[in-house]
Amino acid sequence: MDTFSGNHFNLNVDLISLVLIPHIEASIRYKIKECITSIHQEYGCTITKRKVFLGRKYAFEIIYGNWDKSFESLPRYMTVLQHFNPRTIVEWKLERSPGIPEHIFRYVFLGFKPVINGFVHCHLVISIDGAHVYGKYDIKLLIVVTVDANRSIFSLAFAICANEI
Repeated sequence: MDTFSGNHFNLNVDLISLVLIPHIEASIRYKIKECITSIHQEYGCTITKRKVFLGRKYAFEIIYGNWDKSFESLPRYMTVLQHFNPRTIVEWKLERSPGIPEHIFRYVFLGFKPVINGFVHCHLVISIDGAHVYGKYDIKLLIVVTVDANRSIFSLAFAICANEI
Protein backbone atom coordinates (compact mmCIF):
# COMPACT_ATOMS: atom_id res chain seq x y z
CA MET A 1 0.00 0.00 0.00
CA ASP A 2 1.73 3.16 -1.19
CA THR A 3 -0.68 5.76 0.14
CA PHE A 4 -3.60 5.93 2.52
CA SER A 5 -6.23 8.46 3.50
CA GLY A 6 -5.97 11.00 6.30
CA ASN A 7 -8.38 9.00 8.42
CA HIS A 8 -6.12 5.94 8.72
CA PHE A 9 -6.23 4.71 12.32
CA ASN A 10 -2.45 4.33 12.60
CA LEU A 11 -1.83 7.96 11.65
CA ASN A 12 -2.67 9.41 15.06
CA VAL A 13 -1.51 12.52 16.89
CA ASP A 14 1.42 10.70 18.53
CA LEU A 15 2.83 9.55 15.20
CA ILE A 16 2.31 12.97 13.62
CA SER A 17 4.12 14.66 16.52
CA LEU A 18 7.11 12.30 16.19
CA VAL A 19 7.46 13.25 12.53
CA LEU A 20 7.18 16.98 13.32
CA ILE A 21 9.57 17.15 16.30
CA PRO A 22 12.80 17.55 14.25
CA HIS A 23 11.19 20.23 12.09
CA ILE A 24 9.88 22.20 15.08
CA GLU A 25 13.26 21.94 16.84
CA ALA A 26 14.87 23.43 13.74
CA SER A 27 12.28 26.21 13.37
CA ILE A 28 9.82 27.18 16.10
CA ARG A 29 7.67 28.93 13.49
CA TYR A 30 6.97 25.73 11.55
CA LYS A 31 3.55 26.40 9.98
CA ILE A 32 0.56 24.08 9.62
CA LYS A 33 0.94 24.06 5.84
CA GLU A 34 4.58 22.99 6.18
CA CYS A 35 3.52 20.29 8.67
CA ILE A 36 1.01 18.90 6.17
CA THR A 37 3.76 18.81 3.53
CA SER A 38 6.12 16.97 5.90
CA ILE A 39 3.50 14.33 6.69
CA HIS A 40 2.75 13.94 2.98
CA GLN A 41 6.45 13.49 2.16
CA GLU A 42 6.92 10.98 5.01
CA TYR A 43 3.82 8.83 4.50
CA GLY A 44 2.39 9.86 1.13
CA CYS A 45 -0.95 10.97 2.53
CA THR A 46 -2.85 14.17 3.10
CA ILE A 47 -4.39 14.69 6.52
CA THR A 48 -6.75 17.24 7.97
CA LYS A 49 -5.57 20.55 9.39
CA ARG A 50 -7.11 19.66 12.73
CA LYS A 51 -5.08 16.47 13.01
CA VAL A 52 -1.91 18.33 12.06
CA PHE A 53 -2.70 21.12 14.53
CA LEU A 54 -3.11 18.61 17.37
CA GLY A 55 0.08 16.77 16.36
CA ARG A 56 2.01 20.04 16.16
CA LYS A 57 0.69 21.11 19.57
CA TYR A 58 1.71 17.77 21.09
CA ALA A 59 5.18 18.06 19.52
CA PHE A 60 5.58 21.51 21.09
CA GLU A 61 4.65 20.03 24.48
CA ILE A 62 7.19 17.24 24.06
CA ILE A 63 9.96 19.70 23.19
CA TYR A 64 9.17 22.68 25.41
CA GLY A 65 6.80 21.30 28.07
CA ASN A 66 3.29 22.49 28.72
CA TRP A 67 1.96 25.63 30.40
CA ASP A 68 0.82 23.98 33.63
CA LYS A 69 4.16 22.30 34.31
CA SER A 70 5.99 25.57 33.54
CA PHE A 71 3.96 27.45 36.13
CA GLU A 72 4.36 24.61 38.62
CA SER A 73 8.15 24.77 38.30
CA LEU A 74 8.35 28.59 38.51
CA PRO A 75 8.47 28.79 42.37
CA ARG A 76 11.23 26.18 42.52
CA TYR A 77 13.17 27.99 39.79
CA MET A 78 12.95 31.29 41.66
CA THR A 79 14.06 29.61 44.91
CA VAL A 80 17.12 28.17 43.15
CA LEU A 81 17.91 31.60 41.66
CA GLN A 82 17.80 33.15 45.13
CA HIS A 83 19.94 30.37 46.59
CA PHE A 84 22.74 30.75 44.04
CA ASN A 85 22.43 34.57 43.85
CA PRO A 86 22.30 35.73 47.48
CA ARG A 87 20.17 38.83 48.27
CA THR A 88 18.39 38.60 44.92
CA ILE A 89 14.91 40.10 45.23
CA VAL A 90 11.92 37.98 44.25
CA GLU A 91 8.40 39.29 44.94
CA TRP A 92 5.26 37.22 44.33
CA LYS A 93 1.60 37.95 44.33
CA LEU A 94 -0.82 35.05 44.37
CA GLU A 95 -4.53 35.43 45.13
CA ARG A 96 -7.17 33.05 46.32
CA SER A 97 -10.66 33.26 44.91
CA PRO A 98 -13.72 31.88 46.69
CA GLY A 99 -14.60 28.40 45.50
CA ILE A 100 -11.26 27.80 43.74
CA PRO A 101 -8.81 25.61 45.69
CA GLU A 102 -5.67 26.80 43.83
CA HIS A 103 -3.94 30.14 44.07
CA ILE A 104 -4.29 32.51 41.10
CA PHE A 105 -1.01 33.91 39.75
CA ARG A 106 -0.86 37.71 39.47
CA TYR A 107 2.84 38.55 39.14
CA VAL A 108 6.44 37.72 40.02
CA PHE A 109 9.22 40.33 40.11
CA LEU A 110 12.92 39.46 39.91
CA GLY A 111 15.92 41.70 40.53
CA PHE A 112 19.43 40.30 40.86
CA LYS A 113 21.59 41.84 43.62
CA PRO A 114 24.70 42.37 41.42
CA VAL A 115 22.54 44.18 38.88
CA ILE A 116 21.01 46.36 41.58
CA ASN A 117 24.52 47.25 42.80
CA GLY A 118 25.58 48.06 39.22
CA PHE A 119 22.74 50.55 38.75
CA VAL A 120 24.80 53.31 40.43
CA HIS A 121 27.06 53.30 37.34
CA CYS A 122 24.20 53.76 34.87
CA HIS A 123 22.44 56.74 33.36
CA LEU A 124 19.40 57.83 35.34
CA VAL A 125 16.95 57.06 32.55
CA ILE A 126 15.25 53.69 32.58
CA SER A 127 13.00 52.04 30.06
CA ILE A 128 10.32 49.41 30.59
CA ASP A 129 9.40 47.11 27.74
CA GLY A 130 6.78 44.40 27.67
CA ALA A 131 6.27 41.34 25.52
CA HIS A 132 2.97 39.50 25.29
CA VAL A 133 3.25 35.77 25.92
CA TYR A 134 0.63 34.06 23.79
CA GLY A 135 -0.74 30.70 24.75
CA LYS A 136 -2.97 29.19 27.39
CA TYR A 137 -2.39 32.05 29.85
CA ASP A 138 -2.69 35.75 29.07
CA ILE A 139 0.54 37.11 30.57
CA LYS A 140 3.27 39.67 29.86
CA LEU A 141 7.02 39.59 30.33
CA LEU A 142 8.28 43.01 31.45
CA ILE A 143 11.94 44.03 31.31
CA VAL A 144 13.44 47.15 32.89
CA VAL A 145 16.62 48.37 31.19
CA THR A 146 18.93 51.35 31.28
CA VAL A 147 22.20 52.39 29.65
CA ASP A 148 25.46 51.82 31.53
CA ALA A 149 28.66 53.89 31.48
CA ASN A 150 29.85 52.05 28.35
CA ARG A 151 26.60 53.01 26.57
CA SER A 152 25.47 49.38 26.52
CA ILE A 153 22.02 48.12 27.48
CA PHE A 154 21.92 47.09 31.14
CA SER A 155 19.00 44.88 32.24
CA LEU A 156 17.81 45.88 35.72
CA ALA A 157 14.79 43.75 36.53
CA PHE A 158 12.26 41.31 35.10
CA ALA A 159 8.61 40.68 35.84
CA ILE A 160 5.97 38.25 34.66
CA CYS A 161 2.45 39.52 35.24
CA ALA A 162 -1.14 38.86 34.31
CA ASN A 163 -2.16 40.89 31.27
CA GLU A 164 -4.94 42.79 33.03
CA ILE A 165 -2.51 44.49 35.45
